[in-house]
Amino acid sequence: MPAPLVTPKTTMANHTREGIWHELRLIARRGWQVWQLTSKRDKFALGSAALLMALTSAANTAMPLFLGNLVDGVPRGLQEKLSVSAIYGAAALWLGLIGVAYVLREVFGIVRRYLVEKTCTRVDRDLMLRLVSHLLELDLSTLTRERVGALHGRLSRSVEGFVRFLRLTFLDFFPAAMTGCFALIATITKQPWLGLVMLGVIPASVGLTLWQIVSQKGVRLQLLRSREEMDGMVVEQLGGLDYVRAANTQRAEAGRVARAAEKRRSQELRHHLRMSLFGAGKALNEGLFHILVLALAIYLAILGRISVGGILTFSILFLNVMTPLAEIHRLIDEGHENSLRIADLMELLNEPVDQSFSPTRVREPDFDCGGPLIRVHGLHVDYSLADGQRCRALEGIDLTVRRGETIGVAGPSGCGKTTMLKVLLRLTHPAGGRVFLGGVPLEEVSREAIARLIGYVGQSPFLFAGTIAENIAYGVRSATDADLRWAAEMAGIHDEILSTPGGYDAPLAEHGRNLSGGQRQRLALARLFLNNPPVLVLDEATSALDNIRERHVQSALAMARQERTVIIVAHRLSTLLDTDRILVFDKGRIVESGTYDELVDNGGVFAELLHCAQQMGTAHGFDFATGRASRHRAAAGGSRAFRLPRPFYEGTLRRSWRGS
Repeated sequence: MPAPLVTPKTTMANHTREGIWHELRLIARRGWQVWQLTSKRDKFALGSAALLMALTSAANTAMPLFLGNLVDGVPRGLQEKLSVSAIYGAAALWLGLIGVAYVLREVFGIVRRYLVEKTCTRVDRDLMLRLVSHLLELDLSTLTRERVGALHGRLSRSVEGFVRFLRLTFLDFFPAAMTGCFALIATITKQPWLGLVMLGVIPASVGLTLWQIVSQKGVRLQLLRSREEMDGMVVEQLGGLDYVRAANTQRAEAGRVARAAEKRRSQELRHHLRMSLFGAGKALNEGLFHILVLALAIYLAILGRISVGGILTFSILFLNVMTPLAEIHRLIDEGHENSLRIADLMELLNEPVDQSFSPTRVREPDFDCGGPLIRVHGLHVDYSLADGQRCRALEGIDLTVRRGETIGVAGPSGCGKTTMLKVLLRLTHPAGGRVFLGGVPLEEVSREAIARLIGYVGQSPFLFAGTIAENIAYGVRSATDADLRWAAEMAGIHDEILSTPGGYDAPLAEHGRNLSGGQRQRLALARLFLNNPPVLVLDEATSALDNIRERHVQSALAMARQERTVIIVAHRLSTLLDTDRILVFDKGRIVESGTYDELVDNGGVFAELLHCAQQMGTAHGFDFATGRASRHRAAAGGSRAFRLPRPFYEGTLRRSWRGS
């Protein structure tokens, strides 16, 4: 028996049907997800709003019925030769009932809208807080896959889509659907044939809507992603505005935005044109069936099956069906667009939280255990490229850091220095090996303990739009004004703060953009001094300072080293002169370890770095060719490398390090 013929047309029809059912299931699933994410209190409020919707729809349906009775009552009273007062009385009754229906509809509508809006604003607030809290705890590698502006745009639009889905459902969709159902029930009860004609408009209209949804899904996704692309581009440009202006490339950057905007405009124009064609098709379909309903109603009135007022009643009832049906078309269409945004929201919420926030077992590190404070054995760390390939950042790292040691970390760019620090801070996670902090496996140390025990300052410290005092006291709730002043003096920025209008209450711009790079680093160091942790981790923390400021800060750090463990990463190798040991990284491995003098004598990677620094003219007053001699001169007072003004010794640094 020959196989059934399958034509391309048949295949396309099957794909279309599958696409329609897929999109309907998708909308239903998104609606269920929205409902699941809604709290019990909000569900109760929305349920109450749904009850009020039913009452509103009932009042809306009652009005054309009362109007038909009014139109029929007046001529019937005249035919029955009733008194004028009786006719006026009957008319007044129906008019009064219509007025009551109007009042009830509006009262129910006000209460319903209040309940829905109150719920939606609360959901908006709670969902944004939940999403931001979740993003703050994601694995950092997850967040680096996208531009910040694009991610922020997706976050805000996904929450907006979620809340709009609720608003559309309970402010527009359910009331429209209920009004249409009540009108159909009333029509079928009074005249079944007219009800069947009214029902006939639904399949064609819904079919057009579903066709519109399936055909425009790809365009909607493109428009959403193009908006995110523009958000990311603009935020990226604003973040590098000084470089753009210095390079005089503002026109080129504006051109990039113009090309992206033009691409989006052309997509939107085609999308809106197609939407207009679909809208015209729906309107013509509805107009055709309205004419059919009126023709059938007139025919039934001529036969005496209905009254003349019935023509008006059924016409209004049909409009009560069509107006919500047209609204339902819009709501299904917009609901589908919002369901795409909800998909982004669910994807963000389903991203796994960083494992450091959910350790299987929590133990407190013991810094008095007598053993190594930090122990690393066979550490391997990988990272992902844009194409998904894995590359090794650290391989076979073994090291031990004892309490009170000052460890320097040096090496060429990209050798794994910062990655090592990120592992200690649990900002990235090893692919192999073990790390112990105070005798406890690092995976069993909570984020709270890490924040309390380890103070970190990087090359680009985090500063936010607030006052100087708020930025220094970040993470320390009990800091007094005296504490803030002391920390600022230790970081060598107190006098500059006082010279600023407003002093410690002076506002900072976003990311501290109204400060120099050195001022930003010293504010971060003041924050470190204020936090007073037992372990200090400094990753190029003084790279933006001049020599005088660096000497000031290093002298303060020398006071801080008492009873504390310090790990310093630096490209400016003079920063590492007073360390107990220096670990030299190269290509993800520790290739050298020793004191400054020992590494210079070995003639290895460290000595090569010194030689390169000398050739580049960055010797900072030291003889980097020998290294040791310059250090001896500094110790003997022959160099000004670490000499501080006498008032500084007599002032701030004479005080002991807090808590020592």
